[in-house]
Amino acid sequence: MVALLGLTSCLDQQPVEDPNKQLYADIATIDAYLKANPPTGMLVLDANGVRMVIEELGTKLPAKSANPAAPTLVNIDYVGRIFPDGPIFDQGNISGSNAKLSGLIDGWKIAFTTLPVGSKAKLYVPSSWAYGKQGQGSIPGNAILTFDVKFKDAVISATEKTKFNSDTTAIRTYLTGKGIQNVVYDTSGIAYVITQQGGGPIASWYNRLTAKFNYKLLTDDTKVVATADQAPSDYYYSRPVDYIHGLKVGLQKIPKGTKATFYIPSGLALGTLGATDSRGVQLIPPDANLIVEVDLTDVTAPRTY
Repeated sequence: MVALLGLTSCLDQQPVEDPNKQLYADIATIDAYLKANPPTGMLVLDANGVRMVIEELGTKLPAKSANPAAPTLVNIDYVGRIFPDGPIFDQGNISGSNAKLSGLIDGWKIAFTTLPVGSKAKLYVPSSWAYGKQGQGSIPGNAILTFDVKFKDAVISATEKTKFNSDTTAIRTYLTGKGIQNVVYDTSGIAYVITQQGGGPIASWYNRLTAKFNYKLLTDDTKVVATADQAPSDYYYSRPVDYIHGLKVGLQKIPKGTKATFYIPSGLALGTLGATDSRGVQLIPPDANLIVEVDLTDVTAPRTY
């Protein structure tokens, strides 16, 4: 990168350009193309601007995180083209020890942390989430990209697997010790109890939800450490895929009108990061197993144009 020094007197007087101008333009271009050429698969709109047309919807959890501190390894077959159906600039398979999601382009980080493993899809990636105005190799600057992908696997580290086993043991010990009845132990590692059975539709990955959440720590179930009252909007879609991994699973287990309590191991919750409020106060510490009380009041169709 070249450092431009000393160019201040004139440039300081120029209006500041909106850094998202190109992103907005790319999203508009992609959306116009998809409206003019309606896809046959399920169209998924991401709030960040990535578009996915899903031909086969997988059933396993998406990649956990694009966080370099807890890297997830991915296994993906892909063919990359210049938008909309231009020449192939790259194709093959990415897998193995070097296939860390944290090291891939931002468009892939967005897609593969929401796209279920096992899915086959076409991704439309704005240039801002690809190679930007610089481009790379045969990819020109500000190029929108498309990728035909088969998301074959997402693998957590051995350290995370060990932590997962100890966390699920701690949850079982807690539930047994408290004498809590009618517990469902899911194969994902979460456990849950339905406290009020609903009778409406059950959400899938991309349905929009209206729900209330109370978060507690497994180590101290006497107080609520965080609450959330969520509903879909133009900027926040409130879908199962938008929540922590444990709720991605759990919210697809209960119908509209249900109240339930979920017990979630840290690796399917907030992991090593924890959570802070807007003032920087730690609400949920790192590696915390969570209790999440959910009141699911509405389930609506996935967002379309």
